Amino acid sequence: MTTQAASDDGVDTDPDSRGGLEIKDRAISRTAIAAALKDPRVTRTTGGMSRLTGRELPRADITLGDGTIAVNLYIGVTWPSQITEVSEAVHATVEAALATMTGLHVHRVNVLVSETILDRSTDPTAGVHVAQTISPRPPTAGPAAMPVALLFGFALLGVAFVAGREFFIAHGSIGGSPWIADAVSWVAELHWQSWMIAAAVGSAVIGLFLVFIGVKPRTRTHSGLGESSSTVWATPTDIARLCSAAAQSHSRVSVAHTVVTRKKIEVRVERDAAFDVDGIDAAVREALAPVVSVASAGRRLTVKHSVAQPTRVS
Repeated sequence: MTTQAASDDGVDTDPDSRGGLEIKDRAISRTAIAAALKDPRVTRTTGGMSRLTGRELPRADITLGDGTIAVNLYIGVTWPSQITEVSEAVHATVEAALATMTGLHVHRVNVLVSETILDRSTDPTAGVHVAQTISPRPPTAGPAAMPVALLFGFALLGVAFVAGREFFIAHGSIGGSPWIADAVSWVAELHWQSWMIAAAVGSAVIGLFLVFIGVKPRTRTHSGLGESSSTVWATPTDIARLCSAAAQSHSRVSVAHTVVTRKKIEVRVERDAAFDVDGIDAAVREALAPVVSVASAGRRLTVKHSVAQPTRVS
């Protein structure tokens, strides 16, 4: 198994060249759904006919205005529950989560109860609900078998073309020699030859390889920010740039470069020779603490120092 590493390409200190921020409707919808599911009385309906008909619960329809958000949130509620109480609690939780995560003005949150489901996980006499934490699926890379699937798709299209050609030849619509009949005749005349051993071994190796890439788990491309049930994800490159920006914000650090792997975050800083190493190390770690606390995902932080070389004027 290989270790993938990502590094920042340098941090631009010019605020005018740092780009803009665009929040997609899908990200806002997922944030609203995750906030609604924090209430144990909100049920989750997914898969089967619900997925085919687009009636999964909870689901959110987002409308974006000029710096504002409006949400229609459809939820299912366990029975017995006070629907008005659940709706008010979900409304407050979703509104607060959207305002915190997006920074936009939440114009309206409409909570619509579309379904009630009997909660079989609770004792009816006790009235105690069992909370279920459902973690969202982390972003992953595309399936390793995708190139092979495309290859087989084109191969099947080729088979369809040959079958169509044979059909038109058999009905006299076009002329030419039938490929299938010639191929069958060639195969019928084959007999055992030494090269077939290599072909059999090669076929076995390719078959095992295709089975492996078909069942191989997909690689995670992002790391969750915050707690274990994350709703915001960042790539290793994004984390590296955040760490470099935090380290370079210290006045005694001239250049900062970060490498993020699966197991560690390594920050390399250049400092002036006149400054104390221990003091700068503590200051850099203190500047990195807010980023590392939400983006480390279990990685070990390492800070390495080097002395900045003086600029020579020729």
